[in-house]
Amino acid sequence: MYNTQSVLSSSMTYWLIFMVTVGFAAYIDKCKYCSLVVETFKAGLKKTENQHFAGGNTDWEEKKLGKFAKSEIRLVEIMEDLCKMKYLDDSNGFRDVKDIEFKCQQLVEEHEESIENWYFHKQLSNPDLMKWFCYEKLRLCCDAGHFGADCKPCPGVDKGFPVCSGHGSCQGDGSREGSGKCRCDIGYVGFMCSNCDANYYATRNSSAFICSECHKSCRGGCSAGGPGNCKECHAGWVMNDSNECEDANECLDENRCTGNHVKCSNTDGSYECICEKGFVKGPKGICEIDVKAPSAINEERAKNRKSSGNLDNFDIDITTKIVDFDINIITKSFENPQKDLSDSKFESERSHKRNGQISTTDEL
Repeated sequence: MYNTQSVLSSSMTYWLIFMVTVGFAAYIDKCKYCSLVVETFKAGLKKTENQHFAGGNTDWEEKKLGKFAKSEIRLVEIMEDLCKMKYLDDSNGFRDVKDIEFKCQQLVEEHEESIENWYFHKQLSNPDLMKWFCYEKLRLCCDAGHFGADCKPCPGVDKGFPVCSGHGSCQGDGSREGSGKCRCDIGYVGFMCSNCDANYYATRNSSAFICSECHKSCRGGCSAGGPGNCKECHAGWVMNDSNECEDANECLDENRCTGNHVKCSNTDGSYECICEKGFVKGPKGICEIDVKAPSAINEERAKNRKSSGNLDNFDIDITTKIVDFDINIITKSFENPQKDLSDSKFESERSHKRNGQISTTDEL
């Protein structure tokens, strides 16, 4: 019978996790699209600069090659390669954004005139294309550590601390989107990710605090690392006289693992039922003879013969040796027939002599 309350509690937990995840993924970072426009435009400027003239000094370009420096021909070449990450020296910052090249192209189509305006008329007065185009013109980006329409500071920044205390990420950081809430790293909780989660403990150094996971034997938290600082012990562990959680040996109970050729193997905080040496679990979970281990087959057959009373241990050993001996003779006869004929003749004569000796002895 199902525990309804437990099922409902688990369902609510998964639902809350899902909602938090969706909440962080819901906003679209349009600043990334704009950043790709700018970075590929800058790559295009550098590419055409290297193709047509050396340098990179704007004043020199104006004086010597001014016509091409701001020519429509150069702009066309640059525009053709906009939003193509393959032309960037480092595109890692964009690869995690879904459909970014397509979204970037859409942005270019919508604001092509603004890009041309900067190229022909704003370069000298506003040399920072990112600031002019993405921050001021389109209002898609904020400075790092800020978010939202008004570029408000992320938690911690307004108090002189790192974003989310350096242990999480601010939703919408650097863009005009997002809620500014902290998404904490594993082990950290709180509005600014400045507290440790339930099964973690805090340590501090000269510049920050760190949350470390409690020992695996701890339940309900701990005061420090190791099994001796647990508030309680997890199932499968017991508190000893030294107030340390130590592994409980479940295999002391003979009824833990039952069945033929099964034995109990103790593990930290638990146990497992495994097959004895020479046996493996079959499709039905029952330990069966491992066909890849002939010694196990022989041992099992010997046990069966002994239990049935057909042969005792001595008979089994003699039978095995006789079979091995016969096989060796047959094998050698195929390898060297002439030698085996002479060997057989010699063995026959020696056998007759032995028999003769035995007969003479018997007569006596």
